[in-house]
Amino acid sequence: MYAGIAALLIAGRDIFTKQFSKKYSHIEHLLYYYILCGFFIISLAIYKTKFQGEKIKFIDTEDLWKYALVAGISAIIIAPCQVLALSNCDNPGKSASIVNLNAIISFLIAAYFISGAKVEMKTIGGIILTGLGVYLII
Repeated sequence: MYAGIAALLIAGRDIFTKQFSKKYSHIEHLLYYYILCGFFIISLAIYKTKFQGEKIKFIDTEDLWKYALVAGISAIIIAPCQVLALSNCDNPGKSASIVNLNAIISFLIAAYFISGAKVEMKTIGGIILTGLGVYLII
């Protein structure tokens, strides 16, 4: 259910990004978007701690560089690539379908690195159908 809600809202976000990347430069769009995201995430954290009693601990020192690396790659490479892809295509669905190949890439990486992960024939069939579907969309 959560994945379905996320998919619906991400589709709306992609259409929003396509429209606003025409009005603002790509860097302006990312700046405004992520500053506002930070504001809402901080607001959510305050709500969760004050009204729901959730404890938020500080990041462990050994995890800080991992978060910084992933956040840096996200901010410097991934987010601009997504915005540029959405702004340069005629239909946001085409760009999103290629970006969402990450599910297949994640699966393949996990299958390689996680011992005991089984790759069934129906999974290989699903990957082939997904690849064919993306090819037909673009």
